[in-house]
Amino acid sequence: MTVTAGVVPDSEGAEASLRDVLAAALDANREMARLAAELREENGRLREENARLRAEGAEQAAELERLRADLAVLQRMVFGRSSERARPEPSADGGGDAGQDRDLRGSGTGGKKRGPGARAGRRDYSHLPRVEVVWDFEGGGYCCPECGTPFTGLGSDHVAEQLDWLVIVRVRADCRRRYRRACSCRVPATATAPGPPKAIGKGLFTNAFIAMLFTERFVAGRSMNSLVTGLARQGADVAPGTLAGACAQAGALLAPLEDAITARSRRSWHLHADETTWRVFAPSDGDGPARWWLWVFLGADTACFVMDATRSGAVLARHAGIDEKTGQLTPDDDDGGPRRLVISSDFYAVYQSAGKKAGGLVNLYCWAHIRRYFVRAGDANPAQLGYWTAAWLELIRDLYATHAQLMTAWAQAAAPAPREAAAAAARLEEAGAAWDEAITVIDEARKKQMTAPGLQEPAKKALATLDREWDGLTAHRDYPMIGLDNNPAERALRRPVVTRKNAYGSRNEDAARLAARIWTVTATAQMAGLNVLTYLTAYLDECGRNHGKPLAGPDLERFLPSHAGPGDLRAWAQPPPPG
Repeated sequence: MTVTAGVVPDSEGAEASLRDVLAAALDANREMARLAAELREENGRLREENARLRAEGAEQAAELERLRADLAVLQRMVFGRSSERARPEPSADGGGDAGQDRDLRGSGTGGKKRGPGARAGRRDYSHLPRVEVVWDFEGGGYCCPECGTPFTGLGSDHVAEQLDWLVIVRVRADCRRRYRRACSCRVPATATAPGPPKAIGKGLFTNAFIAMLFTERFVAGRSMNSLVTGLARQGADVAPGTLAGACAQAGALLAPLEDAITARSRRSWHLHADETTWRVFAPSDGDGPARWWLWVFLGADTACFVMDATRSGAVLARHAGIDEKTGQLTPDDDDGGPRRLVISSDFYAVYQSAGKKAGGLVNLYCWAHIRRYFVRAGDANPAQLGYWTAAWLELIRDLYATHAQLMTAWAQAAAPAPREAAAAAARLEEAGAAWDEAITVIDEARKKQMTAPGLQEPAKKALATLDREWDGLTAHRDYPMIGLDNNPAERALRRPVVTRKNAYGSRNEDAARLAARIWTVTATAQMAGLNVLTYLTAYLDECGRNHGKPLAGPDLERFLPSHAGPGDLRAWAQPPPPG
């Protein structure tokens, strides 16, 4: 009984201890489960955070890549050399190739030596006025420094010629002779000789001064403040308002000439078109400064500038003769038949929309623009896209070369020499086949690369642009007489762009439209090879003979470069006569 009674309490204590251990284990297990749940929740949250950070990192990397690409493009635009003027590659013998193209269309120097030592290449200035200035010792003559015996003259002077540049602002006094009657005839008692023709009757400035003012202000691109400062430097203190008023009065005389040039431009079958921004500081609505747009339309012998407040298709429609309601070309003015119009331009949507709507309107897109996309792609990632860009530039260069051959062959076939018609036609067919082969190579390359995986984003963008504008780029095959690019329009806008950089824009709308008018007249004159100073002076002189009124009829047509006679063209191509 004693042993049995002692064993029972020990069993109960062990059971209680086991219960306590089990309870503690269960509590620990629940705690571990709770901690595991918290860890799983924390792990899920960290995974989500990690995925979000990875996505943000990818976006930032893509944004950084895009900014680097934009920076590379801007650096080339601001500090770099033009991508369309490449230096000639050295030949195998170490010398330069004189015939190597210096740009996309080949404007080399022809092997002429330039720079120091190029004495044989100096230009002839014998047509300029020559003034002899005699230099002698003080007091005249020269004596022996030992005995004082005078030297005898050699009879021939040592002559060294230099160009001298004189800017003179002078007061021209026009003295008109007056005569009194010495007979008893019934005629006026006195007579005064006719004076010079004045475009502005009571104006302060001569016609030559106004022509120089137009040339310096708009052709050279100087600002009005620069002109005022330059005149003051020569002793003529002229107020800016006086110069601006003279520009406005004389510019009104050019309005009929501008209208005649614009009318001829609108009759052209082919136009180069482009536009750039222009600033008007005090527009008529009072909400200034305002951003306007300067358009240029180049025909075969006309350069028409249009200043407008918008960049919409209405400007193109007005100049190209497109009905804004139907979007179709208006009938021909001569016979009322359908018109055809070819527009060389960049990829701006206004030109694309007009070409899609108007029947008879053909878009020719600029290959120089598409080339810049490939150059920018190479600038954005030189390490990975350098060779890719070089290969594409080689393809485009070959296309330019075949187009130059096609243009030459077309010109020869259009007006063949006697007994050369068959040979000219064969050369034209051969040049066309070379063009077709070059464009086929480009077509196959773009299609293959667009489906290739792993291509960099700048390259994809260039190929996408090439694909989107393909029809307008290949349409050059049917117009071999037209260049592959829109560089003529861009070059025409350089002069206004220089003026914009110097003068920032125009004070008001009238001044902006006056600038477009003068650029229309001067650029058209320069296309004909005329000297702007001589041409403007002659026109203003004729307006002076017309009692200060604008010209009209045959007098106006005489000053259209396309209608002017050979004698006038030769005279207007010369510099102004001295004095």
